Amino acid sequence: MLSVDMAMKALKEKKIRLTPQRLELINILSQENKHWTVEELYHILNERMPSVSITTIYNNINLFCELEMVKEIQFGESLSKYEWKKRDHYHIVCKACGDIVDVWYPTLKEVETVAESISKFQISSHNLQFYGVCSQCSE
Repeated sequence: MLSVDMAMKALKEKKIRLTPQRLELINILSQENKHWTVEELYHILNERMPSVSITTIYNNINLFCELEMVKEIQFGESLSKYEWKKRDHYHIVCKACGDIVDVWYPTLKEVETVAESISKFQISSHNLQFYGVCSQCSE
């Protein structure tokens, strides 16, 4: 898992300023094991720093994704959620409430190896999501 110190070091190495908004966003993302929309991040950061704009959030999220500090999880064309970089894992999404749960699978990289051997592609990454109904919604 990426630490805050490692993230700050990566930004410094790329000569990217450590603005108060950027640092606070890093703290929010890294301390919660959550999958955030930009709007959710904006509301939290705006409570702490009322002068922050949603454009600041979008710009920083895009930067963090480019630097592989944050991962974008796409749900169709109109919704993306973002999570702090953790070891590779899959997601289970509740179709009723939208809750997302992380699932670690011990041979996750094997999926890419099998796909490469079948397709003759050089696989660089993959994304797999499961959908169902969580225990709270099924009650």
